[in-house]
Amino acid sequence: MTDTPRRAFLQVARPAPFDGDTGVSPGDPAAIEAAADAAFGPRDHGTMRADARRALVQLVRGPYVMRQRHPNLWSALESDEAAIRRSLGDLFLDLIIDREAGLAFSRNLETDQEVPKMLRSTPLTLIDTALILFLRDLLLRGTTGRVFVGRDEIDDQLAPYGQAARVDQVALGKRIGASVEKMKKNSILQTTGEEERYEISPILRLIFDASQVSAVTAELVRLVQSGSVGDAAAPEETDLSDDAEEAE
Repeated sequence: MTDTPRRAFLQVARPAPFDGDTGVSPGDPAAIEAAADAAFGPRDHGTMRADARRALVQLVRGPYVMRQRHPNLWSALESDEAAIRRSLGDLFLDLIIDREAGLAFSRNLETDQEVPKMLRSTPLTLIDTALILFLRDLLLRGTTGRVFVGRDEIDDQLAPYGQAARVDQVALGKRIGASVEKMKKNSILQTTGEEERYEISPILRLIFDASQVSAVTAELVRLVQSGSVGDAAAPEETDLSDDAEEAE
């Protein structure tokens, strides 16, 4: 890794959130089947079942399909996985499924050839990257299905970056606040009923592999120890895919 920091990116899908509502009662199988097989007008040329198409839309819009939150979409994904995977492939997107976690999402196809990028990227500052690594670590150490974090914990964790950047607590608080807002916008942090307390998105478990985490963490430590944090960009161009605005 060179001494010149490179910019990291958070790969996000930008369209408006989709709520995954089928428009029929989940307790009425006959109505669900009828709705799934119904055409949507003379100009509808879709070939997949309605629920599978809804799952496909959610995967394109992001951030993910989650078994616990989107049971109808998850069921459709399991039933029509091959067709959904082909449709995503036509858009140069790859389908990632963690069946144990009950989580599925799409990301840009990794290929040596030049292809269009369906999902756009958001640049991450060094503070953003440090925050993401902290949140990911909390997720991996969590003993329950849902993991929460408070703003006070975030402030304590990121305090060394203020010292290295030689900024006062007010300026550091503003930078951390901006980073928290970015994580909320991209659904990495999800609001709860308690002020300044957030649920951490489970998708962070799948973003980095161990070697990436080690490399980025080492560079963050080096920058803090050298006192050269400032407003620098993140030290590694790391693919932090694929979150967008949350679908409830």
